[in-house]
Amino acid sequence: MKLNHQIRGRTGLARVSVALAALLGSGGIVAVAASGTANAAPKHRIQTVTFWNAYNSVTETPVMNGIVIPAFEAANPGIKVIDDTLPYNGMLNKFIASSAAGDPPSLMRSDIAWVPQLASEGVLLETSKQPWFAAMKKAAFPGPLSTNLYKGGYFGIPLDTNTQVLFWNKADFAAANLQPPTTYAQLVADAQTLTIPSKGQHGLGVDSTDIWNVGPLVWPTGANFTNNAWTKASGYMDSPKMIAAVQQLVTFQQSGVIGSDMAGGSGAISGETGFPLGQYAMYLDGPWATNTYKQANFTGYGTVIDPPGPGGSGSVVGGEDLVIAKHAPNMAATIKFVKFLQSPFSQLAMVAAGQMTAYKTYAANEIKVNPALAVFAQQLKTSRARPVTQGYAALDTAFSNELQLMLAGKVTVAVGLQTAAQAADAALK
Repeated sequence: MKLNHQIRGRTGLARVSVALAALLGSGGIVAVAASGTANAAPKHRIQTVTFWNAYNSVTETPVMNGIVIPAFEAANPGIKVIDDTLPYNGMLNKFIASSAAGDPPSLMRSDIAWVPQLASEGVLLETSKQPWFAAMKKAAFPGPLSTNLYKGGYFGIPLDTNTQVLFWNKADFAAANLQPPTTYAQLVADAQTLTIPSKGQHGLGVDSTDIWNVGPLVWPTGANFTNNAWTKASGYMDSPKMIAAVQQLVTFQQSGVIGSDMAGGSGAISGETGFPLGQYAMYLDGPWATNTYKQANFTGYGTVIDPPGPGGSGSVVGGEDLVIAKHAPNMAATIKFVKFLQSPFSQLAMVAAGQMTAYKTYAANEIKVNPALAVFAQQLKTSRARPVTQGYAALDTAFSNELQLMLAGKVTVAVGLQTAAQAADAALK
């Protein structure tokens, strides 16, 4: 579950502080009062760190402003952090423009898909050249870490992460005398068995045609969207393995095994909405769904990792990274704050706000804060990043658009994937 809806006002923040202190022991942050406010600091020259983000004002900002930043400022009385929450749309371009004008923020909570583009613009500090990077790299999950890689260097650090696992309806499986699938082949077979048109029941929900939703259903087959260097799509996105995997999904959608969520459009029902209503027997979703179902008092489901196939268990990495402006003012103070955000105190505080830690070294305590995250933490060990490249948005759009045409029967799978691969090649140049 997510604990963020329990965090309201000083009393709720104090409860999180107490819980963190219990988890971290006597070595935890002690400069935060019971109310979640920092102790008074002596007066001297203040260095300012400006932190851009798009945190949710209801669930995440209260923890950042009420616990994390006060604790940092109490431990570093010469530093003031300005938490500047901005709209997600437009934040990327604003960062680029402000950097070009010589007035960037100190750091930004970046969508993982933005990092390669920002690195290509030359506006980020190369974190892999920092003396503290090696220890951070060792502690991080490989998937979230990889989203910061650009042309052999790293230009950010993981901040928070998420992934998708398979949700399965206990009543539907019991009625069919089935156990949750442990292999991809079994998932395919179960999806067909659990499709019951008379009940309006689809065996599998797939929430869109983008790589975030389709990747976990093609990677286990051994198919890939690009080469490992993310420089070429032809020969991969249109390979025989990819054609077979996507053809399976198209056939499933056209025969009713996959419901309306994949093609979308007017009247489509998302997996998260249709699953508790019995419209989808299985679907893939992230940790936020567990909180949705808790609030709806729906407990009739289980979760397992994305069933592995010849290509292993291939779910997808989501989340955000921290990027530092190449010419950030007060760089030493900025790096202190970055390291604090990567600390167990900050990471576990934000777990209580509904995020997942990007660091395997904190995973055990993360589960104590939020037990429902256990299966997601297990999945992260093998989850994969979408192509980390400045051309990702165009690549993803090309694939998604062609898959829509395939689902509508307007192009064959082979032709559609060949067209998508050619467009992706152009984006990757």
